[in-house]
Amino acid sequence: MARKIFYRIPDNGENFISDEEWESIRSLQNWYNSEFFWTGGRIDFRRFLVFPNYDSIGSDTDEIRKRFSELRKAGYSEVEMVNELEARGLIIVKRGGYEDGMVASGFTRVADNEFNAFLVLDFLLKVSRLAPTAEIEVLDEGDFVKTHSLKLTNGDAEVRGGKVPPRTLEEVKFTRRVFAVVNPDKYDGHPEFTNCVIEFNELLPDERAKVVANWNWLGYDSKASFDFNGDDFFGFDLNRKLCHLFFK
Repeated sequence: MARKIFYRIPDNGENFISDEEWESIRSLQNWYNSEFFWTGGRIDFRRFLVFPNYDSIGSDTDEIRKRFSELRKAGYSEVEMVNELEARGLIIVKRGGYEDGMVASGFTRVADNEFNAFLVLDFLLKVSRLAPTAEIEVLDEGDFVKTHSLKLTNGDAEVRGGKVPPRTLEEVKFTRRVFAVVNPDKYDGHPEFTNCVIEFNELLPDERAKVVANWNWLGYDSKASFDFNGDDFFGFDLNRKLCHLFFK
């Protein structure tokens, strides 16, 4: 499986998102997903996972789509639509998104596309300003987030040093760069991610070995994608958009 960036807001009694804030977040998410080219997966931040209640509707899932469409045209928010259809017994709802115990959660498969990684964190930083009373936990399986994990709250980033290698932590403290600098031009025409090698069985043994020798296209060792020391020489610097960077 390719490298992912995970994001979540724990339901710990302290984090809060209003319905109005969530609608703004959904609109922003739709804009990012439609405005930019994604080679692995798109942003998928969710408060709900919705499943048909087959005991109620049988196999007629078109009825659910029809009701969602009607409510959307009537101006209902996502929260209102979900609550309405759940009350009618048409759907089963898992709140919190993909993970248990969350207000919202999601992930994006970025593989080795560091510009897509930049876009995900740019989106999440904006979300933290739209919902200032919610703390967003982020985990990057690659190296765009130099410390791999951090928390975002109202435009601020917080790094907890317990799981960060001491050398990396000291470097981030010195440079004040927790995000890698990314040159978007390097990702023009970047191929879409696939874990399928066409006609692999037809390749000669040495050709097969060459194909599987470099697994960096999965994105986990993404430092190799940058020009020097985990950064591109020129490009977008998300660190400049942070209000504050804290260490604990």
